[in-house]
Amino acid sequence: MAININAETLKKLADEVGVDTVAILLNVFSDELEQYCQKLSSQPSINQIGDISHAIKSSAASFGADDLALMAQECEYRVRQGQDDWMIDHLPQFRQMVAGMAIEYKQLAGSNESINRLF
Repeated sequence: MAININAETLKKLADEVGVDTVAILLNVFSDELEQYCQKLSSQPSINQIGDISHAIKSSAASFGADDLALMAQECEYRVRQGQDDWMIDHLPQFRQMVAGMAIEYKQLAGSNESINRLF
């Protein structure tokens, strides 16, 4: 699965908080995603998946993880609609996206060169 990060979103964030702070925030975001991935891997209830989806949705959008934000939005919507079967079927894909983005952002945060390339 190709992982895309919206560089424009990260540039705007860097303009708001400073480039040095962006690396710290990317680490925090990555850590949060790792925690959510663990929760998604431990047989969560449908309501827990909905809560996790809601939490991921806005933070992913804020950090330029647009595909993850869209998937989280879809999961949250499906849970609210009572489409449990859909959510169960798509949980592995959602979990994989969360895990992949956690890794991607952790690597990005650890490399000033990679961050500078985005800007």
